[in-house]
Amino acid sequence: MPLVVRGLLNVVVQLTVLFVALIGTAASVSGSWMWPRGIELIVTYGALVSAATVMLAWWAPKSLEARLTPPFSAAQPTQDFWATVAILVTLLVSVVFVPIDVFAWHLLPPPVPWVASIGGWVALVGFALIIWVIFVNQFAILNVEDQSSSGQNVVDVGPYAFVRHPMYLSALIMQAGAGVWLGSTASLIMLGPVFAALSLRVAIEERVLLDTLPGYAAYCETRRFRILPGVW
Repeated sequence: MPLVVRGLLNVVVQLTVLFVALIGTAASVSGSWMWPRGIELIVTYGALVSAATVMLAWWAPKSLEARLTPPFSAAQPTQDFWATVAILVTLLVSVVFVPIDVFAWHLLPPPVPWVASIGGWVALVGFALIIWVIFVNQFAILNVEDQSSSGQNVVDVGPYAFVRHPMYLSALIMQAGAGVWLGSTASLIMLGPVFAALSLRVAIEERVLLDTLPGYAAYCETRRFRILPGVW
């Protein structure tokens, strides 16, 4: 099957999961499937990720191939298996949290329109950063494993010039912006559990990279921060 077709099928799976988690939850809480903001987010995300998939298939096919690998594999350390589960669960919960808060909990006052608009732009920046990360790193697979047999090398350009794990930073930025744009200020609370799960993955990933990737120790010395620039 052509790479671009596999990529677009992956997009369909992503959109299906997002629709069920976001719109399905909203419908179960509010009694209506008509949530304009939620639908607009899914349509926008679908258009952007489809365009990015076609672009990557043309300009960076190895990078797209890496992102299409399953999140679990036989070569994956057991600790990373559970870290991956934690990441997927916290991300899913963070998505479900938003419509429940918008339509039922109202834990915090909703953002005023101009703040919500800023949230939308922040989400777009996070998405763009994710695509940038994928573009420059053809070894950015969804799990942690020894890729030395595939010729993995240290990537220190692009977003990797600023933090060692820019994919995780990008995901947090997109999550923060999307939740606020959808109308849930309290959704920012969910950044905590997601960050904790990602931090667990970072600890496991860096142990593997230090053991298997020549030059990674030197890279860590010159790039001090893992996810948050100037913080950690």
